[in-house]
Amino acid sequence: MSKLQTSVNLRLAILGGMVLLFIIPLVMIGSLIDERSAARSQAVTEVGEKWGTNQTIVGPILMIPYNVRTPKSGSTKEKDKWDYVTDYAYFLPEELDSVVEMKTELRKRSIYEIPLYTSKMKITGKFSSILSSDFPIDTTYIYWDDVRLIVSVSDLKGLGGEMKLSLFGKDKKFLPGTRSSFFHSGLNAPVVITETGNSIPFEIQMEIKGSESLSVIPVGKKSKLVMNSDWKDPSFNGNLLPKDRSIHDNGFSAVWESSYFARSYPQVIHSMDTLILDTILNSGYGVSLVIPVDHYLKMERSVKYGLLFIVTSFALFFLMEVFGGVLLHPIQYILIGSAMVLFYVLNLSFSEHLGFLPAYILSSLAVTGLIGYYAISVLKNKRKGLVTASYYLVLYSFLYVILASEEQALLLGSMALFMVLATVMHFTRKVDWYQFGLKKEG
Repeated sequence: MSKLQTSVNLRLAILGGMVLLFIIPLVMIGSLIDERSAARSQAVTEVGEKWGTNQTIVGPILMIPYNVRTPKSGSTKEKDKWDYVTDYAYFLPEELDSVVEMKTELRKRSIYEIPLYTSKMKITGKFSSILSSDFPIDTTYIYWDDVRLIVSVSDLKGLGGEMKLSLFGKDKKFLPGTRSSFFHSGLNAPVVITETGNSIPFEIQMEIKGSESLSVIPVGKKSKLVMNSDWKDPSFNGNLLPKDRSIHDNGFSAVWESSYFARSYPQVIHSMDTLILDTILNSGYGVSLVIPVDHYLKMERSVKYGLLFIVTSFALFFLMEVFGGVLLHPIQYILIGSAMVLFYVLNLSFSEHLGFLPAYILSSLAVTGLIGYYAISVLKNKRKGLVTASYYLVLYSFLYVILASEEQALLLGSMALFMVLATVMHFTRKVDWYQFGLKKEG
């Protein structure tokens, strides 16, 4: 009898080495999942570049240029004492009400589905009266005849249909660009205002196309956003969750309300900078159109349990050796481990066409049947083969429970590991490992 058959320490060392070697294919599968996920993201980007990407709407905002004097250093002459600089003041609305009616559709790019939307947006509200006292104290001139109303749209390719603007109850026309060095993409309209003390009412109607998400920046002193859509699986995101929301079979509706107390930038910005701009852009809220099953994320999580499952499987077959009087060859362990690794490849490939749950059921049944069929022969016992198949059925069922219960995944996983260890210790508590594998004398 060879030493491989008689030395339990040698056999355990070989099994341990094989378990470590299986880290390599598991890592390769993890890379394959990342590659397929990246391919989907690229498909989303390619479609979005032609239709419209994630959209963020800022505005409307009144942009007013003005001259301000600043002390000139090193000058002793009174007339050369000052520098005169042109800056831009940004006035935000007193009230801002937005209503969005969103229609969605799924476009296919290769095997991937990308959610797209077309939104009809109506923005109403008013600006408070603008007075000279709203500008810095060193202001020397205000360009009242060069006031611009700007609306920032993150991806101008998504602008379509008719754009309507009404100021003081009169129709105006938008022009391309914002003429602002901070809000780079969007629209502007010239506005002639005077220092009369009257508020400035406005109404904007626009059609916006985009993909995956739509966000609105609440620049009003009081802001309200009402959004209705036929998308059934929304993910509400941003700086504030909806005050009211309803998700039903025909889509969703949501209402956000906020005030300027919930943000960290003022109603009048005398001099814009990148810090203020970032604060404004990070204050938005809206919705993401979520594909109901993100199989790449679940696949990534399932692979993390791969090594643990291989260890418990090898432990099961080793216990079969201990109590069944049958010695398995290392190659047989390699074939069993390979079948378990193949489960992830099958699940990944099927899920891209069938969805995660059908792919998971099909892959787990295939691997369970294969290992059970193989175990009947190598263990030379039909009952033990069926017990092995049942074990894998329970194993993959439990893995799905963990994947479906993300918040309790750590708790369930640790409890299962403890139970497996306790079971192994219970059934091997009376095994004399020094005598295992030795031929008994008759």
